[in-house]
Amino acid sequence: MSATLFSLLALFASGFFIYISHGLINVLLPLRLNFEQVSTGNIGLIMSMFSVGLLLGGVFTRRLMTRVGHIRMYTASAALAAISILICYLWFDEWVWAIMRILMGFCIAATNIVSDGWLSERSTSETRSRILATNQIVVLLSMFLGSFVVNIADVTHATLYIIAGLLLCGGVVPIAMGKATAPQVEDTVPMPMLQLIRTSPVGASSVLVCGLVLSSLLSMLSVYADSKGISGVNLSLLVGAAIIGGAALQFPIGYLADRLERRKVILYIVLFSIVCTLLIPTVLGFDFFIASLILISISSGIVSSLYPLGISETFDRLQQNQMSGAIGAIIIIYAAGGIIGPYIIGLVMEHIGIDYFFIALGLIQLVFAFFVVYRSKVRQSIPLDEQESFVPQGAAMGWVSSELDPRIEYVDTSTLSHEVAIAVDIAQLQPKLALKMVSILARSYPEQVLDFAKALASIEGIDVTELYQRLNKYDPNHEHQQELIQTIITNASGSTAELVDLVFKEADYEEVPELTTMITDADPDHSMEIFEAAAESVMEEHPETVVEIAEAYATSAATQLEEMRYADRLAEESELEQNISGMVDYISENTPEHADDIESVIPETLKHKDESPQKDA
Repeated sequence: MSATLFSLLALFASGFFIYISHGLINVLLPLRLNFEQVSTGNIGLIMSMFSVGLLLGGVFTRRLMTRVGHIRMYTASAALAAISILICYLWFDEWVWAIMRILMGFCIAATNIVSDGWLSERSTSETRSRILATNQIVVLLSMFLGSFVVNIADVTHATLYIIAGLLLCGGVVPIAMGKATAPQVEDTVPMPMLQLIRTSPVGASSVLVCGLVLSSLLSMLSVYADSKGISGVNLSLLVGAAIIGGAALQFPIGYLADRLERRKVILYIVLFSIVCTLLIPTVLGFDFFIASLILISISSGIVSSLYPLGISETFDRLQQNQMSGAIGAIIIIYAAGGIIGPYIIGLVMEHIGIDYFFIALGLIQLVFAFFVVYRSKVRQSIPLDEQESFVPQGAAMGWVSSELDPRIEYVDTSTLSHEVAIAVDIAQLQPKLALKMVSILARSYPEQVLDFAKALASIEGIDVTELYQRLNKYDPNHEHQQELIQTIITNASGSTAELVDLVFKEADYEEVPELTTMITDADPDHSMEIFEAAAESVMEEHPETVVEIAEAYATSAATQLEEMRYADRLAEESELEQNISGMVDYISENTPEHADDIESVIPETLKHKDESPQKDA
């Protein structure tokens, strides 16, 4: 693990410089706007444009990466961010600043997405959590330090703008001088917004409230503090406390969220945050500055935790294959909150009064608390032992990693060997020629038989039956025959019916039940067709084996069902029941003499269904 983190040192160093600049800019711009006597409503609007850029960056960055590459995208984004902050100094105009904020948001999103891609490529299923945590520590620490850089010079002086630009440009150097290779770009289609909201209203609203409150706090806190005569290091401490609190409290909150009913945890911490939020102006009025830092840290930390809590609450109710798409929709919801929040709070501060800053933040959280209470009454909670694990994620950084979330199904990004890559290149041009070529390669490199199978089976036009026959011929002692079959069927791009028929015809009848469970595991969507092919292969000479096939399938499927995540099990239960019913009907029709046997076997394997939690209303 230490070697992996060391290999990512250049990437972490690059992010460190960029986010110091980002932390500086987040304090510098609202202070300058306030100094120029821009209305707080317009300050909020200008600051909220950053989230517009985040949203645009999330939508378009991956498309641009496929055209220009990772390193060029990263360096161009850092350079554009440097240009945008320098333009803000050279040309003070509210419309220009709003556009530059959009550009900054886009660039921060782009650099973060590129960084996530590199980190994901270097990680494994075992190291993803630590790499994610290390990355967030680097980002939050640099943003915290950046909030103090504003004290070097006056906000109207060129010095701070030049420093911000230099840091952004300096962040490019470790990447540009390194040996980073371009990882594979995967553009995930976001889940439809309404589907996500219907699936987990509390999860979606948690993310929205996090975007609303946290972006307002980080964007407008310096304006509020400046109006109260808090400046210099004390102002940086206030902003820094909000940033650090966003990381420090996630671990204790995560501990509670994994051991208590999640919606109750959300409700209680939000109520506590409301109290802390409303106490802040009173404590500041009595000049208890250290106490105010603690209260801001607690409030910010709780609100920041609503993002990972919202993801966990949503993931509790989603199937594994829906998670990546859900992250895309969740980021859109978070960005929407970031767009709306600062503008609304700015208008409140302008038209009602600057003192209503924290009151408005508390009211948003209070409305959310009432909503959580309502949802807890109308929908059943998921059992504690079925909840997804809480994964800390730093919403305070403005953009949250999705590819490194350990709960999302891990995709192996390891590179192909030279021999397998040659076979793949040929297969993409001439599939039939590739099958002849693979015989030569498999004979010379029998230890790579499974690698050839995995890579070639997924290519359109490859005859998977012939692929199996050729590779199985050169598998030493056929030690990996079942694994070879499973690999080909799992990765096949087309129909595998012919291969399945061949496997069952070549197998001894005693092996057929085990082969059936193995193949249905590889291709669960065609379980009934696989069962029928297996049954037909033994029907004539060993009809009693059909019952064993059904029993083996039912036992294996029931065991897997018990080990599934809550949402996946709910989705699979009805399909399993339908398959079992189909098998019973098949046996009753084709081997009626064994109908009583199957009726006595199947119900035993499905007893767990009566004990499983009922689907939420």
